[in-house]
Amino acid sequence: MARLTLSHLTFTGTNATPASVDFSRHVTVIHGPSDTGKSFIVDAIDFVLGAKQLKEIPEREGYSRVLLGLALPTGEPVTLARSVDGGGISLYRADIRVEPSTPPDETLAAKHSAANMKNISRYLLDQVGLDERHVRKNAQNVTNMVSFRDLTRLCLIGETEMQAEEAPGLSGNPVNKTKEVSVLKLLLSGEDDSALAAVPSAQEQKRLRGARQEVVERMLSQLESQLQDVAEPAELMTQLGKLNRTIDDHSTMLGTLAAQRGQLLRDYNELQSADSAQRSEYSDAAALRQRFALLQRQYESDLARLEMIAEAGNLLGYFRRRTCVFCGAEPASQHLNVGCEGDSTSFGRSVDSETRKTQGLLDDLRVTIESLDTRTEALRTSISMTRRNAMALQKGIEELDARMNPEKGNLRELLGKRSEIEKHLSLYEQVKTLEDMIRRIADETEAEVATAVAGLSLTAVREFSAEISKRLAEWGYPGAGSVRYDRSELDIIAGDQQRAAHGKGVRAVLHAAFTLALAQYCFDRELPHPGFVVLDSPLVTYRPPDQSSERGDEPPEGVVRAFYRDVQDNFDGQIIIVENTDPLDPLGADAFDIRFTKRVDDGRYGFMPAVADDGSAGALAI
Repeated sequence: MARLTLSHLTFTGTNATPASVDFSRHVTVIHGPSDTGKSFIVDAIDFVLGAKQLKEIPEREGYSRVLLGLALPTGEPVTLARSVDGGGISLYRADIRVEPSTPPDETLAAKHSAANMKNISRYLLDQVGLDERHVRKNAQNVTNMVSFRDLTRLCLIGETEMQAEEAPGLSGNPVNKTKEVSVLKLLLSGEDDSALAAVPSAQEQKRLRGARQEVVERMLSQLESQLQDVAEPAELMTQLGKLNRTIDDHSTMLGTLAAQRGQLLRDYNELQSADSAQRSEYSDAAALRQRFALLQRQYESDLARLEMIAEAGNLLGYFRRRTCVFCGAEPASQHLNVGCEGDSTSFGRSVDSETRKTQGLLDDLRVTIESLDTRTEALRTSISMTRRNAMALQKGIEELDARMNPEKGNLRELLGKRSEIEKHLSLYEQVKTLEDMIRRIADETEAEVATAVAGLSLTAVREFSAEISKRLAEWGYPGAGSVRYDRSELDIIAGDQQRAAHGKGVRAVLHAAFTLALAQYCFDRELPHPGFVVLDSPLVTYRPPDQSSERGDEPPEGVVRAFYRDVQDNFDGQIIIVENTDPLDPLGADAFDIRFTKRVDDGRYGFMPAVADDGSAGALAI
């Protein structure tokens, strides 16, 4: 976002030592006794930025030119120089703090001109992105180009303006009020009034008003016919209140039933999942049981076959001569007339071994089958129980549905009745709006300021009010939460009173909050703003309602500490504060704390050297 930054203010003269003050890019606090040139610094800044004249003070004697150093949004340093007697403004594209010895790079007029860029207003507006912006001047939609002087009223606040009863941002001149409100709208929205079309002549306006009034009256007649048999708004509001309470009761009941149904449905889904898993396991177990039965029959068949082999084995040796199948004797060694002990042969042992192994496998299989049968029976029982529980839950869900359906129908009916009442109330609101419109049309002219106010977005005003309230809360202002900017009054409302109704101390604090909140609002939303704020005496006259008289004339320490802490921690732009009282705590590293003493032998006397009794300037304390 394009912002300007003030770097220094310097007074020079041919035979005078330059009087200069530097400004921090963030926070600068200039404080000290009265008559040390603090407010003169604010006046001089305003003068270089286009004000008509510079305040005359004795210390100014001998100085002929005032220099204001600026850093442009690009970071380029420039110096604006102007004669203390007024006239044009010289622009130097460098940081100059002594009497210039070379011609300026550019000469700018002090007065704004829409037809010519060669003036300080157009130059600075171009830097911050607001050149050629137009704002409404009156109710006839006549527009004027924004000048930089319109912006200084919102960012450079002298002591008189700080405490004035006029609302912040307004000069008090009724002729300029519409334009001043439009400038505020421009900063809050970033949109100007360039697209406005001029209002037709008075005669055409009269004809248009008549036509508009006829159209509005016709619309009003149609609305009144729709409301012919409808109760009055007060009775409708009573009915609406009763309906809302009944709807709340039905909604609560339905919510309870829906929660119960939801729990039953979750339980039902869990049972369904469990049932599916159990059925899958049961199916797998049944298939496995069939395979085990086949294996069991195979083992039993093998055992029977082995038994048959053992009984019929002796017959194998009688058909041909070969190695004895029982004792293993070769044919030459066999004694056919001698009996063979078959149970001690290798064949017998093989048959016995295979029989024992097969019997062991069969025994293990029978144990496994028994375990599987037990698990299958348990699954069958569990599946049956799960099914019964699921059916019970399903029945409970159906019962809740049976209870909820009529309630839903009743709720829909109630909502329909409420919608109808709200529609009738809306029609009454439209009638009121049209009646107000007829009254406005009947007037010869509409209020100019009201026309401008209509352009202020309610959302922007609400967010701006929140920024003001937030800043005051940071400062410890009583009742900060209820402080707001009123779009109709164009003023801050605090304690149910306009700012003008408060004392000058409260007016100053509220004006400071307005100015800082406006700048921060623009910074946060990347909206155009000069980028700097100058406040003269925002705190010195402030006293909270409950402050004891024992504290004397000093502002409350808590507010002072909170104010300086807030501007250092929560303000993103450049701020220059001029005050009579000193900050109570050391400022941050990036802040400038400039103290004027009004004593020649102690620190810095003031902005300019002290003036001796004979009128000559004393030594400049720095």
